[in-house]
Amino acid sequence: MRTTTRLFDAFWAAGIANPLEIVEQISHLLYLRELDGVQERWGQEAVPQKTPKKGPVFTQDEQHLRWSRLIRLTPQRMYVSMTNEVFPWLRSHAFAGLAYSQHVKHARFTIPTPNLLARVVGLLEEVLSAEDATTGGLYEQLLARIATASHFDAFRTPQHLTALMAAMAEPGADDEVCDPTCGMGSLLAAAAQFVHRSGPDTAQQSAAAVSGKIHGFDFDTTMLRLSSMRLALQGFEGADLRYRDNLAEGAGAESERYSVVLANPPFAGSVDYAAVAPELLGMVRTKKAEILHLAVILRLLRPGGRAAVIVPAGLLFSSSSAHIELRRLLVDEHGLEAVVKLPGGAFRPYSGVSTAILFFTKDAGQADSVWFYDLTADGWSLDDRREPLLAQNKLGLAPDSVLDAVDHTRNNLPDLMQRWQLRHSSERRRARSEQSFCVTSAEIAAEDYNLSLERFRQIHEMQQAAQEGIRLGDFAEIFSGSVRRSDLDEEPDATHTDGRRQVLTPTLLTSTLPYVADLPLRADQREPHRRLRQGDIVGRDLAGTRYWTCVPSQYDGVQPGQGLIIIRLTEEVLPHEYVIAYLSTPLAEQQLPKYGTIPRIKAREMADIWIPRCDGDLSEIRASLAMLDEGEREAARIQDDLHRMRMRIFESGTSSARRGRLDDAAAISSLTAQNLRRHNEPYKLFQESYPYAVARAVRKFRHSLSLAEKHEAAIQCAESLILSLGITALALAADRGRQDLPAIAQWSQSVERGGVSLGHWVGVVKAVAEDARQHGDPAAGLVEATARKKGGKGLVADLDQLVVLRNKIRHGAGPRTRAELERSLGRVEPLMLSSLSGCAFLAHTRWVHTDRLQWMPAAGKFRVSGLALMGDHPDFATVSFDTAHPLADDRLYLIPPDDAPLPLSPFCLLSDCPACLAPELYYPDRMTSSTALLKSLDRGHELDSDSVFKALREWGTS
Repeated sequence: MRTTTRLFDAFWAAGIANPLEIVEQISHLLYLRELDGVQERWGQEAVPQKTPKKGPVFTQDEQHLRWSRLIRLTPQRMYVSMTNEVFPWLRSHAFAGLAYSQHVKHARFTIPTPNLLARVVGLLEEVLSAEDATTGGLYEQLLARIATASHFDAFRTPQHLTALMAAMAEPGADDEVCDPTCGMGSLLAAAAQFVHRSGPDTAQQSAAAVSGKIHGFDFDTTMLRLSSMRLALQGFEGADLRYRDNLAEGAGAESERYSVVLANPPFAGSVDYAAVAPELLGMVRTKKAEILHLAVILRLLRPGGRAAVIVPAGLLFSSSSAHIELRRLLVDEHGLEAVVKLPGGAFRPYSGVSTAILFFTKDAGQADSVWFYDLTADGWSLDDRREPLLAQNKLGLAPDSVLDAVDHTRNNLPDLMQRWQLRHSSERRRARSEQSFCVTSAEIAAEDYNLSLERFRQIHEMQQAAQEGIRLGDFAEIFSGSVRRSDLDEEPDATHTDGRRQVLTPTLLTSTLPYVADLPLRADQREPHRRLRQGDIVGRDLAGTRYWTCVPSQYDGVQPGQGLIIIRLTEEVLPHEYVIAYLSTPLAEQQLPKYGTIPRIKAREMADIWIPRCDGDLSEIRASLAMLDEGEREAARIQDDLHRMRMRIFESGTSSARRGRLDDAAAISSLTAQNLRRHNEPYKLFQESYPYAVARAVRKFRHSLSLAEKHEAAIQCAESLILSLGITALALAADRGRQDLPAIAQWSQSVERGGVSLGHWVGVVKAVAEDARQHGDPAAGLVEATARKKGGKGLVADLDQLVVLRNKIRHGAGPRTRAELERSLGRVEPLMLSSLSGCAFLAHTRWVHTDRLQWMPAAGKFRVSGLALMGDHPDFATVSFDTAHPLADDRLYLIPPDDAPLPLSPFCLLSDCPACLAPELYYPDRMTSSTALLKSLDRGHELDSDSVFKALREWGTS
């Protein structure tokens, strides 16, 4: 990267600032250097063989034009030779099988001075003479610099997205691949690499064969030169790259020639009908360039051909007849299979347009469903800098390291590829609130072929609201304000005392209502259709901030102006404050039907929106909402105070006084941030995604009110985590036949002799992890989680410290005073948080309780249904998955992401507690002469089990 900076700096110093021009001039020099290399290889080949397969690049009279001769000249002579001889020679010579030579004939040599030419030639020779340097690697770095060229119309598709499109389209050795708007050739390069990697190893011939299957068009010769150089430097110099205006020429002779099309066509713009080929207008009559480019792609594809095309998000939902017709064609006739929504900043810095990738197959008919994926993170920052958010080994589609739950929030690509493979099976059962889901083609057709992922999420949320909520019209009367602006008195009498003529207009409805006396007056004495009453809920009908407000007593009798919506509760099923709080949310806004260019809502339509129910009596709900309001006001006050303190720093005074104000502001801000972080969300992820016992303990910790409760909950959380890890380790050992490990033998003896200590459980975790590490077994993520970190730190060290602290507390040395509780919690909580964070693999290894097994003859697999014991709620979600081996009904299994299901029995089972009647997870604690005594993981309740007793005895002697 430092070399490219030096090259660009040299050009900028000479007055050339356009990155496209810089890379193009360097391309000419690299082309000359590559030709010299071809000549060198020919010379080495020709002497022994005497009959070379190809003629030389340079004749005997042209040897002085070679790069190896050029670099020996003085700057002045080099410049004269390049200008008068070398470059004219390059422009006039085309070589079969070398695409770049076909596009250089109209190129210009624009390096302005001998010194710049010598500087650039010297830098190129310096870096490319190094042993580990490759011309292709340098050229990719140069093209990456163009990514910042937003002012030069050089839009570059990020490399990880081109790899994604190629991997999902899966071009093969027999496919003819085309990019009709190839630009700098990134999609063609990705496709060629994919095909080449998928074919035989060590294939120079294979690369040549792949080149013959790669085709690209562009109407910018500069782009054709850049793309042909890029492909040539990657070994695909024989690619077919041609100048072509697709919209003007249509498909023409290229019609139905290609089996795979990958494209990122221009996002926007209009084209005159006269400039568009009639065959395209015959498919869909429009001036929109993005629609016409898709029409071209459909014409280029042969029947059964596959396409992956990046489109602007507006194409997915725009309501013009052309947009709807194009979407209908894709869904009903051309087998639209997937819509991948890209992150908002995917094409920064040069475009912030929201985009998506469409995957379809020509003439495939209507697919039964379309797969949607919401790609929210691609591993890179979504600002103009587009910097990596993870280490190199965690970037891309198939990273070298396993991603944990936090990593997934920064790179969704591995998850996307995994779920793409499951689009015909388990993905069809996912809820539309998930990151990916399927929608039937019939549902899409019913929505005017809307392909927006958000639309189907909105429908899902509305359906959920209808199931869980109350229709507003069933407990409220809704009407519009009727007083027109023209009815207001322009020159009111200051002595007027008739309070019945005051009017509340939409412009006066803000976060703070004005005094009634300051309201405008109605000019006449006419009675309005309705007057406001105390307790009415009033808001604006125009899109934007609606300022839903409860009418106070002093507004009783005020006339509502046009542009207001009034909701009058006829029965108080829910508190006014709760209804207002919900109406102010985006969820409610999504339900509101809107009309007109400037969207307005209509009173009569609001009757059909659904207000979610809320348990508790009205006074409890009001009290909670009041507490919420109090917190929001306090947060706003703190923010205002911090802003004022920032401004005060720069007030007049001495330098030392200014520094004192700065330190005071920083200290208060830091203290505020610490307090907020204490109540922030690192635990929420564990509560929502970890196995039930751990998640429930985390929930108890998060919601503890007193210091003593929080301290006890932290200890219970540590215990649940250690037990869950121990159960996982025992299941892995049983599956691998490793119950002979000394730590497991010690655990078994402890069970039989009257009780297992927490230290025994940690010992099992360490032993199983170390044994798996020695055998190269990832052990469902346990090996990576327990890896020793620098300084002896890591999960195992944290667990050992937690056991020591927990044993002291449980055995009589626990804190008694508030100060002791604070000190103890200050030691336990950081270790607990670190341990929870270190066990991210638990979020991906689901605990499932099976209840039904079904053989699927067509798939040759078993379909398993059951309950996912993940997250903190005891109403476990139902799941189903396919497996090659049958599983027992009514059993608990561990489902690793990349391994076969592992039985957790007899080390853990799900059963209703005889004391509280709630479902609980139990583990074996000790055995008597005739039965096993089990304990629940999070409550300490006990249960006898003869079946666990028998299974443990058999396991211990096997």
